[in-house]
Amino acid sequence: MASSVQIFEAAVDALNRVDRDKLTALLDPDIAFVPLRAAVTGPYLGYRGMEDFLAENAQRFELFQAEFDELRPLRDGRLLAIGFIRMRGHDGTETRYRTAGIATFRGDRMASWHDYGDIAAAEAASRDA
Repeated sequence: MASSVQIFEAAVDALNRVDRDKLTALLDPDIAFVPLRAAVTGPYLGYRGMEDFLAENAQRFELFQAEFDELRPLRDGRLLAIGFIRMRGHDGTETRYRTAGIATFRGDRMASWHDYGDIAAAEAASRDA
């Protein structure tokens, strides 16, 4: 069985490469994906939700990359991830911002991702279990 860090790193790599087949293999069919934009769009649920997220990225961005440089497994099996989201619009404008979130897992698949957009908020949520 793969570790939460291994699953998460593989899922982020597949997301960055827009490898739908690999994402399907790594994500739970009922994944609850809550990126920052979910405050406006609502969460992206299941494989259909992930497809919607990828389609929106293609429409909005020339480049969308998640880069996580700190991964902290939590005692309850969740994973706290801290890093950056890098985006480049079709007009060439690039943005890179610090972010942090928590992933959960079911078996060898990622079951949820909640991006808090803030290290302190994600750390606080990591203590709530």
